[in-house]
Amino acid sequence: MQYKQLKNTTMKRMLRYLMVLTIVSLVSWNVVAQFVGEGAKGSLHTVQSVKDSAIKLDRTDAVVRLKGFVVEQIGNKDYWFQDQTGRIRVEISKKNLPNRPFDEKTELLLTGEVDYDLLEGVEIEVESIEFVTK
Repeated sequence: MQYKQLKNTTMKRMLRYLMVLTIVSLVSWNVVAQFVGEGAKGSLHTVQSVKDSAIKLDRTDAVVRLKGFVVEQIGNKDYWFQDQTGRIRVEISKKNLPNRPFDEKTELLLTGEVDYDLLEGVEIEVESIEFVTK
């Protein structure tokens, strides 16, 4: 008899624990949602404006957006990106490459952080890539 009571009490505790855990995980899932409105993804820049403000953008970890073309792969994760004002090196990890193929004629919108190094120059660490539809 005592065993059944103990078993029922243990089961009730486990069910309460699972309910609390479920509620906490659902509430915390909503907390990590991000703002996606105007200004959330960084402001649109040109290659030249990024180069001109690279030190400041790097210090503030500013997110920038660039509209243009990936014109050449120069390393495992390194590419040349070009717009109407110039070209800049971008680093795109495999996890951030789009599922769809693209080439030097495909207009893209890159979002990423500016990385400035005195010896290596300016680079964009790409966080996301979107295809520009006309």
